[in-house]
Amino acid sequence: MKTVRRVSGRIYMGTSKAYGIRNAVLVALFLLVGGTLANSYRNESASRDQNRVVDGAGSYAVRQQIVKIPVFSSLPTWLLNREAVSISRERNATVLKSVIEVFNPSLKSFLTSVPIVFDSSADTAKAYPTKCYIGVGPDWDNTVRQSRHRRIYEQRGMNSDDPVFMNRFKTDLLIHEFLHILQVYQGIDSRLCYEAVAQWYIDLRYGLPSPNGDIYASMTGNRKPDSLAINRIKYILWHDLYNYQRLSDVPQDESWKSMQYWERYRSAEKGVEEFAYIGQEMLSSGSSTDNYIKTGQWSDIDWQNKKLRLLEISPDIMAVFGGVFNPRIAK
Repeated sequence: MKTVRRVSGRIYMGTSKAYGIRNAVLVALFLLVGGTLANSYRNESASRDQNRVVDGAGSYAVRQQIVKIPVFSSLPTWLLNREAVSISRERNATVLKSVIEVFNPSLKSFLTSVPIVFDSSADTAKAYPTKCYIGVGPDWDNTVRQSRHRRIYEQRGMNSDDPVFMNRFKTDLLIHEFLHILQVYQGIDSRLCYEAVAQWYIDLRYGLPSPNGDIYASMTGNRKPDSLAINRIKYILWHDLYNYQRLSDVPQDESWKSMQYWERYRSAEKGVEEFAYIGQEMLSSGSSTDNYIKTGQWSDIDWQNKKLRLLEISPDIMAVFGGVFNPRIAK
């Protein structure tokens, strides 16, 4: 029922009409957004595989536009990603368990809640730290077949078609992407990480970059290394981040000290990839052993090797990872 009141000769309609207009606007907005999502879904559904649904670029773009609308910016992420299908937790239970074990137990509930979904834009695996989820490529279960390391393990008599065999590669990928998620979740300053890495990287007390692992030049009385002759973690950074000339091997002169990113990481924020690559190299230590590949479980020797990897980094870098590693490693 309308109400009318007269003020200074002017007639004003009551609040009933105002509420009606507001409700009509909200309904129209809801229908518009619903229609957009439905249309996007219909366009993509025809190209989806019956056994694997991939979060396509089209729907992602639509959701991005919706998120920018203030009314929808506060909606839970899952409402805008309903068509994204997660990997099978049951099929990947072993590797997920082993991956989460290397992190601080206090982070377990958070890490187990991070969605891991099929993502057509991910080559192998790709973290979305601000949105708190991980996307894996449509060929997630075939990653091992594309790996340059495949022949090494086949020579050991291992079958690349065995799902357990693929756990070794999935372990490394997920540890790397979880570290990207944790850097944002824990509020770790990437600039501080980069500064610590820059000082450590050129410090010869921690050895020269080498793909062959760590060798101690000498030992002190308390069995701690006096200095390192070579350092695999430095090699990983050089090979994957700083090898801007795309050389096949570490240069013999000191030009290896150049911390210039190659094209793939040129636009990356400094310290972000260093955090993930260093953490992955330490936490995944042991994933290439015959025991882990066959059983998918860390042995006591694997845990000891992880702990020894701490000797390859500086205390300043270790401080950046405070609260991230399982105390079994950090003690």
